[in-house]
Amino acid sequence: MKKTGITIACFCLTLATTFSAYAQDIAAFLASMEQAKKPATYLRSEPLYECIYSFDINCDVHEVYSVVLQMGKDFNRFYDYTAFAVDSLSFSPDASADDVSQLEERKLTSMFYFDSEVWQGLPDNAMTVVVEASPNFMSYEEELGAMEWTLEEGSETVCGYLCSKATTTYGGRDWTVWYAPDIPSTAGPWKFNGLPGLILAAKDSESLFEFKAITFRKGVVPVLKKEDATIYQSTRDKVLNAKLAAEKDIQSGKMPGVSEVRYIDIHRTSDGKDIIYINGAARRPRPNGYQPLELE
Repeated sequence: MKKTGITIACFCLTLATTFSAYAQDIAAFLASMEQAKKPATYLRSEPLYECIYSFDINCDVHEVYSVVLQMGKDFNRFYDYTAFAVDSLSFSPDASADDVSQLEERKLTSMFYFDSEVWQGLPDNAMTVVVEASPNFMSYEEELGAMEWTLEEGSETVCGYLCSKATTTYGGRDWTVWYAPDIPSTAGPWKFNGLPGLILAAKDSESLFEFKAITFRKGVVPVLKKEDATIYQSTRDKVLNAKLAAEKDIQSGKMPGVSEVRYIDIHRTSDGKDIIYINGAARRPRPNGYQPLELE
């Protein structure tokens, strides 16, 4: 009887522990749902200019992305052009809900989607970087002056503008960029900044990555930064390591633990491939594996 009593007590304790963990998961899920119901709040900057770039990854399978730099009065935003198109259509008074929905689905089924966002000048004299590291979104801040530039001889015309040459080493890669002194901006694609003119092109020394401006125009869409409590804030090193680990898991097919998952969506691409979204963060198949812009 004594042994039976101990067994029942252990079972009850295990059951209580299980239900306690389950209740915590449910509470966390409900809290996230309540957070999602709240009206979104945004930091907003008046638009000045927009520069659309192509971003190429030159591997066995040539990857071509479209990205955009929004330059605002108070801060700049760099992100995928498809997401920008959704934002643009959302601000159009003539756009229907169906139009926005169709473009949103195109964004969700895009194989070549630039899954990081960079806000230069937010906070002041710094930048905020948000990275998709499924099943999470993570962010960190970095000083704007992290890149040290060497001005070089030479000129080249990019997107109709005469550009000057500069070089830098950042994140374990050597970069050559072309900037336009006639465009009064110190910004550039991705994290590039700090030159006396808008950076219109950038290429690493191995010719693996290349950004190149294809359109420069007056901005019409407000530059926005959504206040999102579900984004984990951390340091640059921790976020980059989490991104590498997440991409390794995606390529191997390893799924996150149940406790990490709040919801799952699946969207099928035009060529029949499935993109799984966990907590809104994509597990996107990559034809060349993950190619990080930063090595260190």
